[in-house]
Amino acid sequence: MKSRILFLFIILIFYSCSGNKYSNVPVRDEIDFSFKKFSEIKKEEIDKKSKDISLGYFWGIGEDIYPSFEMYKFEIPRSYQRNENNFILKVDYFFTKDEQIKFKSYEWNENEKIETSNEMFNEKFHEIKKYITENLGKPYLEVYEDLEKSKEEMARDDIKWQSKNLSAYLLRFRGKGGFNQIRLAIYCN
Repeated sequence: MKSRILFLFIILIFYSCSGNKYSNVPVRDEIDFSFKKFSEIKKEEIDKKSKDISLGYFWGIGEDIYPSFEMYKFEIPRSYQRNENNFILKVDYFFTKDEQIKFKSYEWNENEKIETSNEMFNEKFHEIKKYITENLGKPYLEVYEDLEKSKEEMARDDIKWQSKNLSAYLLRFRGKGGFNQIRLAIYCN
């Protein structure tokens, strides 16, 4: 009897240790549509055990991504890398001197410690699109490039939403060499 219990215990330990420690974090746990003060966001990122990967100097955003960028005087942007899952997620925050966040960007990249397949990127992209549509309504722009028919090495998909209070811009980059990246920009109107 003791040997049977010991055997089952060893099997249970082996099974629990053999599983993939990485998983797909649901989008609702990654994307925040609120625009709190940066001090609150910083505390939340610390609580999530995110790594501060800020560059330490000012860098900007193009008008095609954030049309109101020139309207504000921003502090040095802060960037955080969330704990690893199936993707490496980086979040950038642009805020003013009074700590009001005006712009956020999310960037999902391949986790080199596991094989992040094209299918995983497709699923993540569609999960993000569905979540934003549920929160902001139907997108007003959807443009998809066919990577196979493209003369370029890279294809880009663009989706844009605009609600009464928020705008969002979702981009996906796909390369013929296997490159994948998803970016999301969210800002107040």
